[in-house]
Amino acid sequence: MPNLDFYAVGDDWAAVLETVFGLGLFRVFESDSEPDRELREFHAAAEVPGGRAGRSLALFVIGSGPGPLAKRIEFLPGVHPDATFRYCCEGWGLIQLHHGWVAGTQQLRWSHTNHNSEKRAAAWSTTLQRLGDPAEWNWATVTSASGRLNRALRRMAVTKIGSHPVLPDAARFIDHNGLRYEYGTGIHATPAAGMRRP
Repeated sequence: MPNLDFYAVGDDWAAVLETVFGLGLFRVFESDSEPDRELREFHAAAEVPGGRAGRSLALFVIGSGPGPLAKRIEFLPGVHPDATFRYCCEGWGLIQLHHGWVAGTQQLRWSHTNHNSEKRAAAWSTTLQRLGDPAEWNWATVTSASGRLNRALRRMAVTKIGSHPVLPDAARFIDHNGLRYEYGTGIHATPAAGMRRP
């Protein structure tokens, strides 16, 4: 599953979204709809909402396959006080784009891109038959677009931590808050149990 984990915060996310739309390769959907709402497609970076709704997106590479599916998920009674359902965006060849979150000044989680490989999709196709035949997707097109996006994100970085590109606002945030311990899925101000301080 090709992926890129990178650090982004503040205005970095707006720059990431501009890059996604600027490449002209993708249709952009929210990964999960708001409760009791249809799944939305966004046509420009300015349309992507702030907050939770705009932090997890599904990118459909134009011309790569049969397109995304909106799966309706019914809430169990009492789970959500004011809603009964939501939709999630599914498809074998979709690319996930997720904006990592900040925990105060103590932790910054990775943002990431990721997508299925043809081999993984084929292995799961009998379990997830609702997604159709993975062979209907042009996997070379998916992989090429994913690679172009990841290269563009790497070019936006001002430094790296390990193999993880760090975008400009994230670099300032990390430096200002003394985040120096990378473990789990991000970078932290304090070490993990058993980790040595420098």
